[in-house]
Amino acid sequence: MKRIALFVLGLGAALPAAAQEATPTAPAEPVPLFQAACVSGAVRLNKSVAESMTFAALPAAAQRALGASTVATRGEAEKLPAPLAGQVGNPIYRIAGGQLYLMPPTAQPSGTPIGDSCIVLWHALSDEDYFAARKLVLPNEETVPLTARPTASALGASVATAPHDSVRLTAAAFGGWVVLRSSPLDAKAGQ
Repeated sequence: MKRIALFVLGLGAALPAAAQEATPTAPAEPVPLFQAACVSGAVRLNKSVAESMTFAALPAAAQRALGASTVATRGEAEKLPAPLAGQVGNPIYRIAGGQLYLMPPTAQPSGTPIGDSCIVLWHALSDEDYFAARKLVLPNEETVPLTARPTASALGASVATAPHDSVRLTAAAFGGWVVLRSSPLDAKAGQ
């Protein structure tokens, strides 16, 4: 997976540059933020847009949603507890003071499913949030036979994952929180 180039102006942190150009500022909407940071590989943050957060500061349901993004089925996602703080070495940035978070991958490969991923996490405003995330992961879902489709529900835990180019994209939901995750295809979890 290509490492994203995250330019954090005034926050005193930056990740290794992998992309040539960065978007002018981080989008304040979840799916465009994910596309800019985790698909295109570059986003520009500054103090007026982002503040550094800790994993412990995230709500419990948001932590559980992160865990749900590391497994392949809804049943696994419903049973999986929140990851331990040591499994989440990613920097975490709260975007625009709301309930939208960007978690770029760790600067060095970590070997953990979350640490090696680029993640956008947010509290859903409606059921449409999960379906917009799912549509990004499974753009042609209607062509997949019903027996092979993951359960499409934003209630309880939900997870959908599919390979895209050199990464695996995952959409997961738990307790009103939605996760979009881009991870290396060779990651052990979430395949």
